[in-house]
Amino acid sequence: MNKNDFLNYEFIALCIITFLAICNVSVFFNFHLYLQHLGFGGKAAGFIIGIYSLAAMALYLTVSRHIRLSNALSCMMAGILIVAGCGIAYLYADRFWPLVILRMANGAGLFLVMAACMVILVAILPPEKTGMGFSLYSVALLSPYSIMPAVTELVSPMIDSPTKIYMATGILMLTAASMIFGMQRRLVFRMEISGSKSKEVLGPGEERKNLFRKPVINILLVNSLYFTLFSALFFLFEGYGVKNGMENPGFFFTIQMGVMVVIRLFGGRIFDTVSKVGMVIAALIATGAGFALLLWLPDPAWILPIAIVFGLGMGLCVPPLNSLMYLVTRPRYRGYNANMMMLTVHVGSFLGPFAGAWIIDVSGYDRFLGIALLMTLGAAGFFFIANPEKEIGPRPL
Repeated sequence: MNKNDFLNYEFIALCIITFLAICNVSVFFNFHLYLQHLGFGGKAAGFIIGIYSLAAMALYLTVSRHIRLSNALSCMMAGILIVAGCGIAYLYADRFWPLVILRMANGAGLFLVMAACMVILVAILPPEKTGMGFSLYSVALLSPYSIMPAVTELVSPMIDSPTKIYMATGILMLTAASMIFGMQRRLVFRMEISGSKSKEVLGPGEERKNLFRKPVINILLVNSLYFTLFSALFFLFEGYGVKNGMENPGFFFTIQMGVMVVIRLFGGRIFDTVSKVGMVIAALIATGAGFALLLWLPDPAWILPIAIVFGLGMGLCVPPLNSLMYLVTRPRYRGYNANMMMLTVHVGSFLGPFAGAWIIDVSGYDRFLGIALLMTLGAAGFFFIANPEKEIGPRPL
C-alpha cells in the first residue's frame, strides 16, 4: 500500500475540522485569569474550567459506542452548531451556574465533533501506517495550542473582554460545516465497498471485556496521566509566568507546540519504525526533565530552552500511544477504543486544572511542579514494566 493512501479528502477534512474544534479549547488559555477577574477563587475557577471535560467524559462513557460511520457526520454537524452557539453565549454568562451549564454544553458539543472524527479516522487509516497517520492527525490537535495563546496575547490589548475572542473562535467553527457535505458521499461509498458493520453497537459486556484487557487499560492509564499534566501546565502556566516576572507567557506554548508540530510533521516515519514503548518512556522522562527545570530554574531567561525540552518530550508521546492502542485492539473495537483514548484526554483535562489549581492554592507552584515531576517518572517506570508492545500480533475479528 502506498504510504500516501490515507492522505485523501476525508483525512484532510478531518484534520481541518479537528483543528477548528481544538481552537475552541485552546482559546481558553487565559480563562483561569478571566474567572479570577470575575471574582471566582482557585477551587471554583478550576471546577468551571474542568466541568467542560467532565461533561465530555460522561458522554464518552455512555454515548460513544453508539457513534459509527453511518451517523458520524450527523453527530459532527450537531457538535459544530453547539460549539458555535456556546462561543457566543460566553458574552452573557458571568455567574457560577450559568458558566457551569455553558461549559457542560461546550463539552458536549466538542464530544460530538471529536468522537465522530475518531470513528472516521480509524476507518480510513491503513494498519501499517498508524504511526504516521496519528502523527499527522495530531498536528491538527496540537497546532491550536501553539497558535491560540499567541493570538490571545496579541489581541487582548485591543478588546475589553476575552469573551469576544471566545465568540469569534466559536463562529469560526461554522466554516467546518461545509466539509461535512464533501465527506458524505465518499463515506457512503467506503461503507458499501468494505461491507462495513457500522450499524452494530457494542453491548456493555463487550465494552468491559475489551477495556479491561491489560494492554488496553495500561495505555489508557498512561494517556490519562499525560493529558492531566499537559492540561495542568497549559491552563495554569500563565499564573506561574506572571509570578516569575515573565513577559507574554503565552509564547512559551508557541515555542513548545511549535517543536511538537515539527516532530509530528517531519518525524512521522519514526513512529512506525522505532519501538513505540521506548518512545513513550523517553518522552515521559523528557517531560519530567521539563518540570524539573521549571522547578529549579524559574528565571525568565530559561523559559524558551525549557519550552523546547517540553516540546521534545510531549511531541514524542501521543502518536506512539495512539498507534499502540490501534495495534493491540481487535478490529471490531478500534473505533470505540479510539474514543476511549479521547475520554482519557478529557479525564486529564478535568483533573489537570482542577487538581493543579487546588495544589497551587494550598501549597504553591513549587509543590505542583514537584508532584508533576514524580508523576512523569512514575509513569515511565510503569510503562517499562507493562510494555503493551508484547501484545501486538494477529488478532481474530
